[in-house]
Amino acid sequence: MKRPASLRGLLLRWLLPATVLFSGAAAITAYGIAFTSASHAYDRALLDTALALSEQVRVFEGQPYVTLTRQAQQILLTDRYDRVFYEVVGPGDEFISGHRGLPRPDEPIDEDDRLYYDGTYSGEPVRIAALSMIKDGIPVLVLVAETVTKRGSLAREILLGMLLPVGALMLMTLAFVWYGIRAGLRPLDALREELAQRSHHDLRPVETRVPVELQPVINEINQLLARLDLSLASQRSFVSDAAHQLRTPIAALQAQVEVALDDTNPETRRHQLDQIRAATARLSHLAHQLLALARAEPGGLSTSEPLSLPDIAHRCAEIWLPAALKKGIDLGFELEPVTVVGSPLLIQELLGNLVDNAIRYTPGGGNVTVRCGPQDGLACLVVEDNGPGVAPADRAAVFNRFHRVAGSPGDGCGLGLAIVREIARQHGGDVILDEAPGGGARFTVLLPAAPVANSARDKAAA
Repeated sequence: MKRPASLRGLLLRWLLPATVLFSGAAAITAYGIAFTSASHAYDRALLDTALALSEQVRVFEGQPYVTLTRQAQQILLTDRYDRVFYEVVGPGDEFISGHRGLPRPDEPIDEDDRLYYDGTYSGEPVRIAALSMIKDGIPVLVLVAETVTKRGSLAREILLGMLLPVGALMLMTLAFVWYGIRAGLRPLDALREELAQRSHHDLRPVETRVPVELQPVINEINQLLARLDLSLASQRSFVSDAAHQLRTPIAALQAQVEVALDDTNPETRRHQLDQIRAATARLSHLAHQLLALARAEPGGLSTSEPLSLPDIAHRCAEIWLPAALKKGIDLGFELEPVTVVGSPLLIQELLGNLVDNAIRYTPGGGNVTVRCGPQDGLACLVVEDNGPGVAPADRAAVFNRFHRVAGSPGDGCGLGLAIVREIARQHGGDVILDEAPGGGARFTVLLPAAPVANSARDKAAA
């Protein structure tokens, strides 16, 4: 498995090359500016020489000539590092004075204008300043050239002079980048240390101070810890309640078995075995309800698909109709097409618990009605009966785990309605208990309806 990349390494791989590149670009730019400024100074010196030579140009009988003494020529053309050349050219590129064959400019020069360019003279690179002028109506071109020895020396001096400070600046920049990355990642180290020091029971919110960019991550971690704390608390409560509820029927069953073993009378033993069978049925029902409650816990079952509530109701009818007939209860269905998205097992468990609860508490000869259909953009599922109902003071408590209204008939374990509420909330809905028109209990489950596209099959079936 490939090792995950280090955040510090990723930052260095992005920042260090960029730092080196920008520092190098800054050094090259500074070098170019310094060299260009110095070159301009040298070019102006060449132009000064050309201007001095232009002052020595005279015209006699329409013919230009240069009145330059040998001493003046030595002064103008003497340089400590380079050799200096000049040439004065008349109309039609006519040689007047100086060194023959200096390179001519590649572009024309306007009158009283100047031009700088590079060329080669006697096999050496030279820098040339060209000055165009009109002397007594005659055009004259003055060319002054010098070798580039001091220019090359200047370039090397500038380069060597910049290497040390630029190198030091680059090293300092890299050091600051490294320190900045370490300082920027220090909150992550503090966060890691805080989490590493916690036990698996410590789900308190993380309080480490982090930069604002990391605060959303801390918020998500704290929300996750809160959800885990709620889930673990629910599990602990479930385990505690389950252990408490299982202890009593198991102890009673054990006592009944011991009595049956000691009883030698066949008739009374038969009675004891009937009681054992009933206790086993209650224990089996309790185990089933506990398993259903565990599945109804958040994350207990992740399957999610479009579900037709009329189809779910038909499956529940096949399961609970025999129990209703046995008790003489009229189990009716009024179903309209509506679709929800969820777990088919849990939705069927929800409806089954409501029907089972209604059959248990409705006296013989009563009515239990199951309805479903759309309501205000939601999917509505209703189970109502004409039994004794639930007093308003007890309606909120009946959804608590293991709660049974005092004096309630039957052998329920107090988990059915808790399961109904858990499943409804897990699917983004809720359950409401109120009084039915006939005086019994009416349970209304409201769930988010599936999009219209998912409901097309139900409408076609209808």
